[in-house]
Amino acid sequence: MPESLFLSTALFLGFAALAGLVLGSFATCAGHRLAKGGSVLSPAFSYCPACGHTLTLRENIPLLGYLFQWGKCRFCGGRIPARYPLTELLSGGFALAAAYVFGPTPHLLAALVFATLCLVLSLIDLETYLLPDVLTLPGAVAAFLCSALLPPHWTLGIGWEMALYGALAGGGGLWLISELYRRVRGVDGLGLGDAKLMLLFGALLGPAAVPVILFAGACLALPAGLLAMRRNAAEGGEGSEGGLHTRLPFGPFLCAGALGFLLAGPLLFHAWLGLPLP
Repeated sequence: MPESLFLSTALFLGFAALAGLVLGSFATCAGHRLAKGGSVLSPAFSYCPACGHTLTLRENIPLLGYLFQWGKCRFCGGRIPARYPLTELLSGGFALAAAYVFGPTPHLLAALVFATLCLVLSLIDLETYLLPDVLTLPGAVAAFLCSALLPPHWTLGIGWEMALYGALAGGGGLWLISELYRRVRGVDGLGLGDAKLMLLFGALLGPAAVPVILFAGACLALPAGLLAMRRNAAEGGEGSEGGLHTRLPFGPFLCAGALGFLLAGPLLFHAWLGLPLP
């Protein structure tokens, strides 16, 4: 590889990773505020959730701000939740991988937007066990438009017909599973928020992605569910006498499966079924 091309590629990937860190910082702020019933843009400045101290520019630097303060608020000494640097790291890592996969294309911008939406939804679901319609439904519309308008490239730009089939398979399929579970056991097992989230993913990635996302989400949720059941049993809390009733937000695991498919779906199909890469 020529030296100039290597340098330009390295700069592009580095810029993408930095952009991902910034988007991760925004996602943590947005997720926390929306989970508390607030507004993303009000107040316009960042503040310590413990004491309300307005953060300085140095304290707002993604990831580094956390390290500079040793994980504590400089004003009140309250511990900064670990979700802040972890979300920023996840976002930066995804952005780096997406930049490598999609290159400098509109598809990269779409991937970063939907990844940020997934992070915000995951943080809200972890705090409230809810996936708000105000995010999932507009996100599904945006996913459909993205599929219809973008040219085909890797996992994005699947066309409006495949987006429609995917939305029906994702949203309708999970709604059917939830309804069957409710009828058989008499309790709700999956919320409609999960179905609307799969509506979004199906519209963005197509019907072939739906079973992969569900399977990946279930596999990722299984160890977390077992840990939650064990903790509840040890504490004697809800779910200690019936592990099947332990509450576990499924949205973050579906988001992880969807983002994994967005980056590596064709590789999975190639490895499992021998299908050619696009």
